[in-house]
Amino acid sequence: MAGLRKAPAFASDDWMFEQQLRAEMEAEAWRRLRELSAPPPAPELPPAPAPDAIDRAGSIILKGLVRFTLGAFGAYLAWIAAMDGGVGEFEIWLATGAGFIVTLALTMFEPARRVVHALAEVARWSLIVGAGLGALWLMLHMSV
Repeated sequence: MAGLRKAPAFASDDWMFEQQLRAEMEAEAWRRLRELSAPPPAPELPPAPAPDAIDRAGSIILKGLVRFTLGAFGAYLAWIAAMDGGVGEFEIWLATGAGFIVTLALTMFEPARRVVHALAEVARWSLIVGAGLGALWLMLHMSV
């Protein structure tokens, strides 16, 4: 009977130490199992756009057309001023070109950028409404 191992008495220090070791080993096994079975981490999402970036969203083509129209209007005003000033033909061309370029350059500053964005939105909805009304007019007049 010398070879038999005696079980520790219930609620003794040896028994509590054995229970603690079993609990720690089981917790470690569960942790490893969770790590092995966990799905791979999801890729990080890009940061949300700033509120100003949302204001600048929109069609590049429409904004380009709006900037060109504003530049043409600036050139027209410069042409009127040059014609009224009584300068020569070459100076009129210079004033017209400068009016166009300066107006385009001014649309790159923040207050004018907001105006360009607003005008591009107006142009977009004008095109949509115009296309809808044109289609309606076409449908109504096809039956005649």
